[in-house]
Amino acid sequence: ESVLPRNVELLKASQKNIKDCVLNADLLIGAVLVPGGKTPVLVGESLVKRMKKGSIIIDVAVDQGGCIETSRVTNFDKPTYERDGVIHYGVANMPGSVPRTATEALVNATLPFIKKIAKGDLGDLILNDSELQSGINIYNGHLVNSEVATALSLPFEDLKVLIQT
Repeated sequence: ESVLPRNVELLKASQKNIKDCVLNADLLIGAVLVPGGKTPVLVGESLVKRMKKGSIIIDVAVDQGGCIETSRVTNFDKPTYERDGVIHYGVANMPGSVPRTATEALVNATLPFIKKIAKGDLGDLILNDSELQSGINIYNGHLVNSEVATALSLPFEDLKVLIQT
């Protein structure tokens, strides 16, 4: 709140607040992230049907199932569709539209981890760095990310147990 302009109001994510905001929105941006997992649907079809005609939905979470029930994956050739009078945009991998900027952002986010890995013993780093642990999906051929395992209905193995054996 301390860094936002005065005309921005922060609200807790509750069903009532979501409903009130969606019904008054000209533009709804769904941006839910569940690392490695499927996103929960926060805005149902019945609520979308009650939105203002001509309003727009951009579901950034569409890659992981979408957080708007009426969203579906589109592409850059045909990025939008209309449903119940509401324009939907659901291009998967939206950062792909700005590849240079997306790459720079990815490098800025991952470079500190790359430097850590280059300097130390990977096993020790993984055991002692919870941030690094949270970014590992596969270790020595074993699926160690529980959200990915659940989403894909595959067996999960505990990373710490694998490292210590």
